[in-house]
Amino acid sequence: LGINWMKTELEDLSFQHLQPEAYNALTARIAQSKESRLRYTEEIKKIISDELNKFNIKGIVEGRAKHLYGIYKKMHEQHLDFDEVYDLMAFRIILDSDVEKSCYETLSVVHALWKPVPGRFKDYIAMPKANNYQSLHTTVIGPYGERLEIQIRTKAMHEWAEKGIAAHWRYKEGRAY
Repeated sequence: LGINWMKTELEDLSFQHLQPEAYNALTARIAQSKESRLRYTEEIKKIISDELNKFNIKGIVEGRAKHLYGIYKKMHEQHLDFDEVYDLMAFRIILDSDVEKSCYETLSVVHALWKPVPGRFKDYIAMPKANNYQSLHTTVIGPYGERLEIQIRTKAMHEWAEKGIAAHWRYKEGRAY
């Protein structure tokens, strides 16, 4: 239905009210590193964009912080301290091309740039999720030895992922929102 944004928001709000001490502690830790994370995000986006330009691959690169409950859940389930969570940021490459082959070409550029982490690749294009979600997900070892999660998808795949089936129909019809 394209309402994952709602799930994420509800998880964070629930986390804030059901576990306020953990929520406040995590919020404070993330705030301490906000400026350096913003610089880091821009640096990684530029590295990826520059590399894609070398191969004439057109699209946009986004960087975003993971949501609070997602970070907390990972720490809790994997028994990690905050300093042990290395993937607080995720990156997404949204290609101008609507040809699936472009996603695989982009994946090869990313994997040539940084070493992929074994067992951390998911091909949701060849094998879409039950809700028809499509994207390539990979984790690589970034320029400073940290893990980077990267998603690669076309504009049509992105619209589907963000807005669901209604957005997909509008996209196919070429209509604006």
